[in-house]
Amino acid sequence: MKRTIALILSLLWVATLLVAQPIAEPRQTRAAIAVMAGPTGFSSAGLGRFLDEDAYTLSVFPSPNEVIARLANGELDVAALPSNVAANLYNKGVKIQVAAVIGDGMLSILSSSGSVTRAEELLGKTIHVPGAGSTPDQMALLLIKEAGLVAGSDVILDYSVAAPAQLAQMLAAARVDLAILPEPFVTMVTTQNPRITVAVDVQALYRSLTGIANYPMSVLVVRSEYAQQNPAQLASILGAYEQSVGWVNTNHGEAGAAIEAASIMAAAMAAPAIGSCNLVWRPASLAWGELDAYYTFLHSFNPDAIGGAVPKGDLYR
Repeated sequence: MKRTIALILSLLWVATLLVAQPIAEPRQTRAAIAVMAGPTGFSSAGLGRFLDEDAYTLSVFPSPNEVIARLANGELDVAALPSNVAANLYNKGVKIQVAAVIGDGMLSILSSSGSVTRAEELLGKTIHVPGAGSTPDQMALLLIKEAGLVAGSDVILDYSVAAPAQLAQMLAAARVDLAILPEPFVTMVTTQNPRITVAVDVQALYRSLTGIANYPMSVLVVRSEYAQQNPAQLASILGAYEQSVGWVNTNHGEAGAAIEAASIMAAAMAAPAIGSCNLVWRPASLAWGELDAYYTFLHSFNPDAIGGAVPKGDLYR
């Protein structure tokens, strides 16, 4: 009997020790963040200054296609993307939400001959566009239509040079006359060749046609499941991203070096253009109206540009 009581007391003592031990919480995994090479990735260059390096990994991809696939299969948690790509993903059923607008429009139609000074003078001209289906292509098509011209007859769009860097070099060398390009290539070309002029400021034309100051060109999206499961970590990431945007906008030299170190773009090209890249931070709760207007505008002339339908309100956090 005494042996039985002793055994029971021993078991109770062991159980008490086990209960008294702190229960280890599962270690939070790093958030997988993706950006693209070029201005869409510039805003991330200061993340390491405001976010614990153990909280995230940052990957840089050359185009949206690699990001799309990884978001769809859950490999990525947060990504910087062109606005229309976010709408396409939403309409394909990928569970994402827009957290913030991180870049406004920064496109220009440039001329090596000075033959065009306003949109109406594009009649009978050929504009070189870096990539069919890209944001420059969509904005060129949209603005040509809104200016009362017809793409393919009144204005020819030439997609033979898909890489913006290559097209920029051809324009600087006056091997093409007109091209629509984003920053930092606009700054690069006009610096290399002062004879290159801005024929049409796309943002100004958009403003005159729509009454809206600018269009949201790039956004930060989050995977819905990740956001639901990691609210505190996501809040830290979004706070750091906002601080990073401010730091990049006010520290061009250091930011250029950080951009190059992250393999986003060479510092010599990035730093001089940062001030013209329209890097911003507007949470989706404040920016949903301008995004909805932009998507509605795109849908009005080419529904496929955003995946067939204007996204509903659940796209926005």
